[in-house]
Amino acid sequence: MKIKVDVKLNIGNIKKIEQAMVDALPLTMEAMKSEVNNMRVVPKDIGNLEESAVNGVAERKGYLSYNTPYARRLYFHPEYNFRTDKNPNAQGRWLDPFIYGPKKDWLTETYGVFLKQLSGGVIK
Repeated sequence: MKIKVDVKLNIGNIKKIEQAMVDALPLTMEAMKSEVNNMRVVPKDIGNLEESAVNGVAERKGYLSYNTPYARRLYFHPEYNFRTDKNPNAQGRWLDPFIYGPKKDWLTETYGVFLKQLSGGVIK
């Protein structure tokens, strides 16, 4: 038995998907920044730490960075007694739910939503 298969690639659709992949990542990182802010988990005194959050893409990898001199100290010391009058869920290691916890699939799912939206109907 012989089976003959012809594959014809739609270069236009491939380019749409490739561009959608590039465009979806910064949108995903901006959505993550908003999600973290909405969770109200970043320790807050006057708001400098929360406002210092920068997101972006470098070498096809997304990042979310908190840029204050004390960000690392607060992040890696969850045993601190964080004030909760401004952010009721303030804690150290505030990104851990996205890495190890209940939101670990959130980035993948959100990226998928943006990828589908930006693909121009190629991804259904």
